[in-house]
Amino acid sequence: MEKATALYCPECGEEVANVPPRVWNTGSPRPEHSHLDGEPLCAVMTEEGYRPATPTSRRPNGE
Repeated sequence: MEKATALYCPECGEEVANVPPRVWNTGSPRPEHSHLDGEPLCAVMTEEGYRPATPTSRRPNGE
């Protein structure tokens, strides 16, 4: 059996849930991940403007 990989928000380092944010009103596609409290991942600037960060399998502080 394969072990599940923990995901983290690359901006704040918090663990990420593999569920969409509970509220999403921006008119763009709903992200697949959220913070554990159901809020979208931290916003980052992209070519399309501000969007939720893409989760990573490593904490930003290297833990």
